[in-house]
Amino acid sequence: MQHRPYWWDAAPRPELGVSSDLPSRTDAVVIGGGYTGVSAARALAQAGASVTVLERATLGAGASTRNGGFVLPGFKRDARWLVHKLGAVRARELHEASRAAVRFVEAFLGSEAPDCDYRKSGHLLLAAKPAHYAELEREAEVLGKVFRHETQLVPRARMGEELGATAYHGALLDPEGAAVNPAKLYWKLAAAARRAGATFVEDVEVQHLHRSAGRFMVRTSRGTLGAKDVVVATDGYTDGVVGALRRRVVPIGSFLIATAPLGASVARALIPRDRVVSDTRHLLSYFRIAADTRMLFGGRVAFGKVRIQEVIKRLADTMCTLFPRLLGTDVDYHWSGSVGATMDQLPHAGVRDGVHYALGYNGHGVALATYLGARLGETVAGRGNLDPFSRLPFRAVPLYFGRPWFLPIVGAWYRFRDGAR
Repeated sequence: MQHRPYWWDAAPRPELGVSSDLPSRTDAVVIGGGYTGVSAARALAQAGASVTVLERATLGAGASTRNGGFVLPGFKRDARWLVHKLGAVRARELHEASRAAVRFVEAFLGSEAPDCDYRKSGHLLLAAKPAHYAELEREAEVLGKVFRHETQLVPRARMGEELGATAYHGALLDPEGAAVNPAKLYWKLAAAARRAGATFVEDVEVQHLHRSAGRFMVRTSRGTLGAKDVVVATDGYTDGVVGALRRRVVPIGSFLIATAPLGASVARALIPRDRVVSDTRHLLSYFRIAADTRMLFGGRVAFGKVRIQEVIKRLADTMCTLFPRLLGTDVDYHWSGSVGATMDQLPHAGVRDGVHYALGYNGHGVALATYLGARLGETVAGRGNLDPFSRLPFRAVPLYFGRPWFLPIVGAWYRFRDGAR
């Protein structure tokens, strides 16, 4: 079994011409080399700015090459919650922005990266309990009437057309959901940013930011770099460089396994229409079939410190309970990554203390991070704005200062809620 993301072998890193030293000057510094960071760098460089991306580890080491490859409209919060909390107009603006994010990814793939295993197969949201299906019925109504976003309900009697598992009580199908090889997408974005003129520096830690007379001094483990603008693009890997942002984004672990290739006939029996799939549990499961017919199965199975063998067993047991046909199938890969969670479970973008940022995707980062990164770069370059995300109140997590001591409590509560009828 490989203790590394499957995507790292399915999409090996290309040559990007990464620099080993800080440049002598730069217009903008981007902190974080994931989807948000490289997309922002690409937009800034295309606008004529000199831009330097500083990555604490190696490019793509975080969630950008560790996620399940789901390209989804919408957010962690459902449409009914958005309308209730924000009103129909603001909720519709946000939802349309999420659909624009999917279209942005599609446009990029079509023009610059057609070989990223992109499939607009639809997203299937499974009702884990009978009451959840009633909630999905109400959700479909709001999506259609308020957002003009047409989805399809799949009653339990028809679930066999969609899934080779009998544990669920119906589903909601969003035809705009899609699958992609997330590492291929990431490397294509990074290569596009590099072609536009962005500079990448790896294995460099940003230690302190100081702003004076409209200019930042960025102190790093390799020296100090001056810049007119600073962009923070760290999502679930946000540290204390901008303390106010760290208090607003909590890293939550998400875990995945990948089986050995199953073959086309078995794969079709499990997910006949090749959907990307997740369920309605708080500690959700999500799964799909990769291009080489592996089952990729993930979940929020643990909060806080865990033994990796226990996580693998939980994921494999859940997978085989849903799909008994996979009993005895080898698990070839396992890995994990950090999701950036916010108090309202929505992404946020804006300016704080002169620093531009976009983060807090709550597990919907493939489309949103790529899109908001580009919007961020355009905004810094004076060519756009970050509405409607910049108008959302961005609350700090109470009593959180960088150590998520409360996650085991949250996990226990979620397990209770998932088990309750």
